[in-house]
Amino acid sequence: MMWLAYSILLDRDLAEDAAQQAFVKACENLADLRDVGRFGPWLARICRNEAHQLIRQQRRQRSYEHAESGQAGEQTRDDRQTDLVKKAIDQLAPMYREVVVLHYYNRMSYQEIKSVLGVAAHTVRGRLFRARKKIEQQLKRHGFQKR
Repeated sequence: MMWLAYSILLDRDLAEDAAQQAFVKACENLADLRDVGRFGPWLARICRNEAHQLIRQQRRQRSYEHAESGQAGEQTRDDRQTDLVKKAIDQLAPMYREVVVLHYYNRMSYQEIKSVLGVAAHTVRGRLFRARKKIEQQLKRHGFQKR
């Protein structure tokens, strides 16, 4: 749930809050779950809703700026390339970022992602394909070099 929330929020602390709140709401509303076999997708939907709720709250507040702190010292080539990849993923539209994070970071299969997001398997494949193309374009613009 943490990775799902992070794919939407791009903030670890907020993602932890959303995931924790999702578990609380799931426990409170467990009686509403009709099919026990659908617990995972049901919980994931609650988590997505919580993450989107946090985004709406942030838009209303806008009292602080999200700033990433830079690391002191010299970065290695691998560090720079890792940062480029992370920035490329962060710049994806949320629907693409979600599938990338779920598939590559959470190691979920297309079928699992399909259940979590409530979309068809071919939609998952298409979003991953388009996300990879967008990441590739972004990396080329910034001089990313394959090993």
